[in-house]
Amino acid sequence: MKQPRTPEELERIRERIIEAALAIIVEEGFSCLTMRRLASRLHMSAPNLYNFFRSKEEIYISIVIKGFQMLYDELALASGSSTGAAGKAHAMLDAYVRFGMTNKSYYDIMFTMPTPKYNDYVGTPHEKLSEVEYKISMDIARIATDTLRDLRGAGFRGSEEDVLHDVVKIWSMLHGMVSLANSNIIGYVASDIEKTHSRIIDELIDQYLN
Repeated sequence: MKQPRTPEELERIRERIIEAALAIIVEEGFSCLTMRRLASRLHMSAPNLYNFFRSKEEIYISIVIKGFQMLYDELALASGSSTGAAGKAHAMLDAYVRFGMTNKSYYDIMFTMPTPKYNDYVGTPHEKLSEVEYKISMDIARIATDTLRDLRGAGFRGSEEDVLHDVVKIWSMLHGMVSLANSNIIGYVASDIEKTHSRIIDELIDQYLN
């Protein structure tokens, strides 16, 4: 008699499914992700695939949740491993850029491709699962705003809207850095990409130091 799979084996299979689905979305587009195509890529039967995920939407949302959790963990680690407001800010901005460059497929799904996001699932059977990703995203936003407030110092009297405006401005700069690096175009004008990124991050931080 075949022994039942261990929880670790089941989790490894779920991870294989997620990675294969991610590859299909990035290579062929979100519309091309189907349970049949995914099963074929994994050399699994479609019914077996349904033992792990109930739908392609559940798989896709699980991908997004994993991506945002990975990013949150990187930012939290960077924040906790540095001292001083400027040091924490530099470590976190560097962690964001590094995440985007080393996890290109996840980054594309999260921030570049027009794939469904939380608002697309509100009022649907998938809202509850998608809400997990939304909450992690808001945790990331909280880390960012807290770090910026610390950088501004106790004398800063700006509103919450001012802080969020600056977070979006910094985020836009970081996204541009990641996009140029991932497209390989930045190498046309910057011989040392890491040094260029570090200098830009320092300049960003200097704008907000009191």
